[in-house]
Amino acid sequence: MHISRIAMAMMLMMAQPRSGSRDLLKDDPVLSLPLTSYKCVIAHCMTNIIRYKGHKLEDSCDPGYYSSTGNSTASLGGLTQVNVLEDPVLREASLDQAVEWEMRAALRTGIDGFQFYYPLGNTISDTIIRAYLRVATQKKIPFKFTLCISHPSGSTEAQKIAAFATRINSILDDAGRNNDHWLRTPDGRLIVYMWYGENLADIPAAQHDFTEAYYVARAYKRLADAVHEKFACIFSINENISDARLADYLDYFPATWVWTLPYSDQYIGKKIAAASRRRHRTFTGSAFADFYTSKLLQKGSWNMYHQAADAVAAGIGGVERKYIATGLSLNFRKLLEFAISEDAPIINIITWNDYPEGHHLAPEANHNDGFAQLLLYYKQLWKKENPLPGSKEIAIAFFKKYRHDAEPSPYNIPVVAFQQETIPWAAEDSIEVVTLLRQPATLLLNGNSFQVAAGLVATRIPSRPGAITVQVNRNGHSILNLAPPEWITAKPYRTDRLTYAISSDYSRFHEDIFGNTPITSSHEYNHTAENNIN
Repeated sequence: MHISRIAMAMMLMMAQPRSGSRDLLKDDPVLSLPLTSYKCVIAHCMTNIIRYKGHKLEDSCDPGYYSSTGNSTASLGGLTQVNVLEDPVLREASLDQAVEWEMRAALRTGIDGFQFYYPLGNTISDTIIRAYLRVATQKKIPFKFTLCISHPSGSTEAQKIAAFATRINSILDDAGRNNDHWLRTPDGRLIVYMWYGENLADIPAAQHDFTEAYYVARAYKRLADAVHEKFACIFSINENISDARLADYLDYFPATWVWTLPYSDQYIGKKIAAASRRRHRTFTGSAFADFYTSKLLQKGSWNMYHQAADAVAAGIGGVERKYIATGLSLNFRKLLEFAISEDAPIINIITWNDYPEGHHLAPEANHNDGFAQLLLYYKQLWKKENPLPGSKEIAIAFFKKYRHDAEPSPYNIPVVAFQQETIPWAAEDSIEVVTLLRQPATLLLNGNSFQVAAGLVATRIPSRPGAITVQVNRNGHSILNLAPPEWITAKPYRTDRLTYAISSDYSRFHEDIFGNTPITSSHEYNHTAENNIN
């Protein structure tokens, strides 16, 4: 039986701490217990970004706004820079068919489960989450799920907990609390992620008896009680967190995860991992492939124009896009290597399908399979399995469509860097080829010859306009060939800092996910393409 909002509020009011109250949450022995008994890759999933009949993708990733002509956002050069490949194949699908496709596509990229973006108020997400659990159960798809309590705002702690509890209880009861698809610890706690989740708590301005972390932990304990569960909450970090604040949160939480903080010699994860070891807490690794927003934001803010018409009304002079330089594949590789070096039990992928922020692994005509192939390789290393089974060998090209100092015309939308810059923009003025080989070979990259070792090797040459050709030879024979359909330009017509990536194995990867559906390619600057814009 669900607890009513009024009863919940009364219960919480009666439980408010008094001066001198005992802290029964700090350093609970359960915080040191393992999160998992096996290694798994869990991706943050934007629950509502899914295509099915009657449910469109949001404007900032709608392929209808990808072109610079023929749609209402032409004055911006096209609202989006992502061409989402699920849109045409799922537009007539049922919800159950759509979630099955998403799970099978994610498994093909190396992902084992989703943590669902879960804010207050968006109840359509509950219908989608129920469908995932229902279809995974019916079809016996080996996939895990949990919730990511995300930036709950407004009202009081009691009201927020009551609203979440009503919804979560319904999902748990509908799917079955003992459903094997829930992501749980070996001792049975439901693993719950947080994304700015501390906003759930009422935190007094003056914290004499308790720290902020205590009030947050207490709020999540109350939520767990309200849904008749025990939680293992993974606290999110998206800042250069101080030692003191980190220590406070490790007093009350069993694990942390890092959002889109790029890799560097001073990567914040190093400090977090070391502190977690000292405190017998779990460090979970995190990796993101890219960060360039298709979503248009009000200048100087993160306030998003959710509707294409509003972005058009603001015009180029009133909008901007956000960006983190990720060094083509460098950031993704280094974050995965760090997680492996720490033997993290969970690697978090940011994200499966947040196309509007550009860090998606889900199929899209610019990222293609490039980052997915890296994840698959590193996942096998992490699990101490053969990273190149059978005779499989791959070459992957990564590049930007133009150098960072080229000025787009006529659609030059400002790009604003955020986070601490750890990788210079100029470092992305390269063509990078990552080879995954069983034996040494010779790499020919735009006519330049390199001897490359077995395993993973990243090779770079300076970016230049035109086509890219990749060939890998061994013993006088060509074993791999790659000619990306997209080219590099010196005259970009619009701002677009999304990383382009594709592998020599893309046709097989695409067929595994889309069957016989023809490949959709990005070829904006390919001079041989019929619809070339320049």
